[in-house]
Amino acid sequence: MRRRRAGGTLLFGLVLLAAPAAAAEKIKITIPATALTLAPVFLAKGIGFFAEEGLDVEVVDAPGAKSVQAVLSRDAEFAATPGTYQISTHAQGQRLLSVASLLARNAINVVMHKAVAAERGITERTPLAEKLKALKGLKMSGIAPGSFSYQVLLNYVQQAGLDPKTDVTLIGVGSSGALLAALEQRQIDVFATGTPIPDAAVHRGFGIMLVNNAMGEDPAFQEFMMVTLMARPETIQQKPDLVRRTVRALVRANRWIREHRPEEALPHVRASVPRLDPPVIEAGLRAVWHGIPADGKVTERAVDLTQDFMLKIGAVKEKVPYAALVSNDFLPK
Repeated sequence: MRRRRAGGTLLFGLVLLAAPAAAAEKIKITIPATALTLAPVFLAKGIGFFAEEGLDVEVVDAPGAKSVQAVLSRDAEFAATPGTYQISTHAQGQRLLSVASLLARNAINVVMHKAVAAERGITERTPLAEKLKALKGLKMSGIAPGSFSYQVLLNYVQQAGLDPKTDVTLIGVGSSGALLAALEQRQIDVFATGTPIPDAAVHRGFGIMLVNNAMGEDPAFQEFMMVTLMARPETIQQKPDLVRRTVRALVRANRWIREHRPEEALPHVRASVPRLDPPVIEAGLRAVWHGIPADGKVTERAVDLTQDFMLKIGAVKEKVPYAALVSNDFLPK
């Protein structure tokens, strides 16, 4: 009897070994720009946290508001993108829910061409108010018209008392690489986007950092919905396990980044930003470290300050209740 039982156990074990592993679930996460503001997404993919949750994640670069449009049109399951896009779509009657915070401080930095700064007597140590007044007459670009980087520039133009229609030229040239090329070739004077793309312009010698939000230079942006993971309510209702696994992998990435040095993260994120030099990547990781929340929670203050910003630039007319924008139900307990 013992021999039969042992033989049966061995046969059962061989069957288990021969059974194919379950295929990973393929999903898409859109991002608005290839920048280290998305470090938790890049790290979760590079270090294998997504894979450990049974997920095969394709990260899709969809500039600006296209990152949320892809989710609304069901071309992607999630967007990891600024909450400003979510608030704008809500005002248009299209609802998304933020289920995790990946970056809770505005990390859109503004860089100015070095020659333009010299002509106007601007250095990185010039007071912020004087820097903003120096924007008059300049040609500036975000990722795309209406993008968050574009809105940050619009906010600074208005803060300086300038007319965005007559005192400056605001455009959107597209990708991060296009911004760098346009600034280097003096096709634009200033651009704004997520760290470390502005840092790369400084590192390569043709830019100076005009506003370093990633390091907290502008106190108005100390807490913000800089990057949240958002999905359609239907996805959340119909696939709660998928949402929970995705959130768990990303919050794990948040915690890993907070607990490790930038140089330790470099091997895991470098493949996602192949055009950037290692020192620039490390500088970007160091800059966003301060704003990555270990618990992944989207706070009420972040939502409130983000909506204050949207009201200030005229992007929305009224605030949306916190519960209509955020669900913390999927965060690890």
